[in-house]
Amino acid sequence: MEPLIKFWLFLCHWIEFDTFESEEDLDGTVETLTRAGLPYKTRTRPGKAGGEELVLYVKNADRDYARYCTGWRPF
Repeated sequence: MEPLIKFWLFLCHWIEFDTFESEEDLDGTVETLTRAGLPYKTRTRPGKAGGEELVLYVKNADRDYARYCTGWRPF
């Protein structure tokens, strides 16, 4: 099922922006994106450690602006 979901998101120009362990962390980023007027999607998926993780998606065209608004930095 996961490959089908990833393929649909790719076709609709959604990219994975970030992953979160808790809803509290996700809520802060979602609030920032909402204030900036950026579209986003969230979903849960099975994590690598066996639990669930929350995934945040943004439109490909808005990725750089979303990074700017949230202060996102690559590791």
